[in-house]
Amino acid sequence: MPDAIRAATEADNPALRELERSCPQGARLRLHSERDDYFLRSRLYGNDHTLVAEDRGQGRLIGVMAAALKDVYIAGAVRSAAFFYDLRVHPDYRRSLLGRHMLGVWNAMERWAQESGAHLIYGLVKHDNDPMIGMRDKRSGYRFVGGMEVASRAVFRRKPVREAPEELRREEPALSRAVWERYGRRDFYPAAFRHELLTPAMAATGLFSYLRLRRAGSWAAVGLFRAARVQRTRVVRIPAGYKALRPLFRALSPLLPLPRIPREGGSIGYYCLFNSLAEGPQGPALWRELVDHANNLALEEGATLLTGAFDTGGARDPFLAEFRRGALNRIQYLLGVRALAPDLPEKPRGYFPDVRDMN
Repeated sequence: MPDAIRAATEADNPALRELERSCPQGARLRLHSERDDYFLRSRLYGNDHTLVAEDRGQGRLIGVMAAALKDVYIAGAVRSAAFFYDLRVHPDYRRSLLGRHMLGVWNAMERWAQESGAHLIYGLVKHDNDPMIGMRDKRSGYRFVGGMEVASRAVFRRKPVREAPEELRREEPALSRAVWERYGRRDFYPAAFRHELLTPAMAATGLFSYLRLRRAGSWAAVGLFRAARVQRTRVVRIPAGYKALRPLFRALSPLLPLPRIPREGGSIGYYCLFNSLAEGPQGPALWRELVDHANNLALEEGATLLTGAFDTGGARDPFLAEFRRGALNRIQYLLGVRALAPDLPEKPRGYFPDVRDMN
C-alpha cells in the first residue's frame, strides 16, 4: 500500500468533516453533509474499515472511502457482503496525479472485502453521479441491478393526531417477526435484524425507535431515525425556480401552510422513517397518523424534512406510493453489485433499505 494511503483514525475526524464539506453533491440542487461525528455511521455497522489518501506534503486529505462487512440475506441464505460508502475526493485533487491515489484506495478496499470473506460487494450510487456510474465500464464485475428512492416531505406545520403512539426502544418479539415477515424476503436484509428491531449499537445512540398505534383490531408501526440530532445538510446552491418561489411562499405563509424554502448557506435537518408496517382494515390510516406524529416530533426538534427510503427494484411498495403523494423531493439511487462468489443470483429479489445506510 503506498505511503499516501492509510487507515483512518479518530484523530482524522475534523479533517474528514472538512473534506465532506468540500464535496457537495447534486447538479441543480447542491448540498453537502455536516456530521457531528464522521465515524458515527461506521460504528453503527461495527465491522467497518475506513481508508484515507493523504497529501503529506500539504498536510491534508485527498479523499476517503469506507466499507462495512454485513451478514445479509441473499436468495434466502445468509451471505457476507461488503457495503461500500462515503467515497469522497477533494475537488482540488480530482484531476491531479495525487488524486489517482483514490484508485489505490478502491483497490485496497476490494482486497479487504475479499480477505474478510465477503461473497459480494455492493453500494448505492445517486442516479446523476455520472463518474461513479461510468465505473461499471472500468471496474470489472460491477453491475447495477436494482434501486432505491429517498422521498422527502417538508416539515413546516403541526399535524393533528388523534392519540400519541407507543414508542418502542427495546426488543418487541411480535414486532420483530412482523418486520421480518414483510421485509425478510428482500435481498440485502441484514441478519442482525432477524430477531431484533435495533442492533445494540443503534439502541445505544438513542437516535432510533419504533412508533406503534393499535386500534379496533388494526395496527401500524414505523421506525424513526432522528438524524437531525447528529447531522445536517448544508445548501450550497438551489435552482433558480426555488429562489423565485421563496418570497412568494414567505408572503403567503401566514395564510397557507407552505414549506420553507432554505437559502443558499442554510441548513436542513431530517428525520428518517423506515420499516413501515400496517395490518387490518384501519392499518393504512393508522400508518398515516404515525407519519403525522413523526412530522410533529421532527418539528419540535427543528428538523425541516421527513424522509423515507424505499425499494424501487422489487414488488410495488404501497408505502412508497402513499409517501410520494406529499413528497417535496425524490432522489433515485442505483444499487451496484459485484459478485465475489460464483453461486450468487444474477438479479436480486428486491432490495431492503438498511436505515443505517441513510446516515
